[in-house]
Amino acid sequence: MIKFSAAVRAAITGASLLAASFAVHAAWPERPLRLVVPFPAGGSYDIVARTLSQKLGKRLGQPVVVENIAGGATVPGVMSALKDKAEGYTLLLASDGSLNINQYVIKGLRYNPDTDLTPVTILNTVPHWIVARSDRKEGSLTDLKAYIRSNPGKVSISINTVAGAAHLGLASWKQNNGLDFTIVPYRGSPPAMADLIGGQTDAHVDVIGSSAAYVTDGKVKPLATLQDHAVTQFPRLETQKADSPNALLVRANLALVVRTGTPQPIIERLYREVKSCVEEPDFIARLQSLAYEPVLSPPVQARKFLQAESARYGAIAKAVNLDAN
Repeated sequence: MIKFSAAVRAAITGASLLAASFAVHAAWPERPLRLVVPFPAGGSYDIVARTLSQKLGKRLGQPVVVENIAGGATVPGVMSALKDKAEGYTLLLASDGSLNINQYVIKGLRYNPDTDLTPVTILNTVPHWIVARSDRKEGSLTDLKAYIRSNPGKVSISINTVAGAAHLGLASWKQNNGLDFTIVPYRGSPPAMADLIGGQTDAHVDVIGSSAAYVTDGKVKPLATLQDHAVTQFPRLETQKADSPNALLVRANLALVVRTGTPQPIIERLYREVKSCVEEPDFIARLQSLAYEPVLSPPVQARKFLQAESARYGAIAKAVNLDAN
C-alpha cells in the first residue's frame, strides 16, 4: 500500500474538491435566470437589459427574465436581488447610484455595495448632457453659465433623480462656480422633459440616450456633453475639461453584478458570455443609438474601477450639501 505525506494528501483532497466544484458549476444554469432592473420599463437602461437578456438566454440555454423594480433610489431593486441565494441565477443591472453613491447619501442604507455585491463586468458608459428649451438664446453651457451669473436665482435646472450622478455633478458645478440657480429633481426623464418643454424649467441634465429623441424632434436643444470627449452622434457639442474644477462633469456607467458569494467559475462564465453578447454587431449598434460605449472590463478590473468610483463620489458627496441643493 502506497503511503502519502500529509502535504500530498492535502493536495490530492484539494484537487478532488476543485474538480467536483467545476463539475457542479459546469451544469449551471439548470433553470431560468432573473435580471433585476431597478429602473422603469421603456427607458434606455431597460433597453440595454432586454437586449442583453435575449442574447444571454440563447447563449446559456435558459431564459433570462427581466424584472423591473423601479423607484426608491434603486434600493428596492437591489434588495430584491439580494434576497436570492448566491448561485448565479439572479443578476442585477446596477448604476452608479446603486454601487457608488447611495452609501454616502442614504442614511441607514440596508446593503453594503462593497461587500454584498460582486461585479461581473462594467457593461457600458452612460454619457450625460445638458439640454435647454429650443427657444432659449443660449447655444452652449458657457452661454447658460453667463446668463445664470447675470440673472442670479432666476434659472432652474432639472435632474432625473434625487442624489444620483447628475445631482452630485450639478450641485458640485454650482458650488465650485459660485452660481445661484435652482436644482429641481424629478422621477425620471419623461416628466422632467415635459416640464422643460412646457416652460416650467430652463434646462435639464440627463442621460443622452433618454432624451435624444426630444432633440431629434426639435423640442429641445443640447448645450454640451458633460464629459471630456464628444459623442459620435453629436460631435460638435461643447465638451468639458476633465482637469478643471469648474467643469460640469457627470460620469456614469452601467454594471452587471451578482450577490457576493456566487461561485467564481459562474462569474467567469457570465463574463465571457456577456462579453460575447455585447460584442455582437447589432448590440453595438443598439448601444450607439443610445450614445453608450461598451466597456466590458473583466471582474477583477471592474471591482477596482468601482472602488475608485466610490472614493470619487464619496469626496463629492462630502463637499456638497445635497439638502441645500
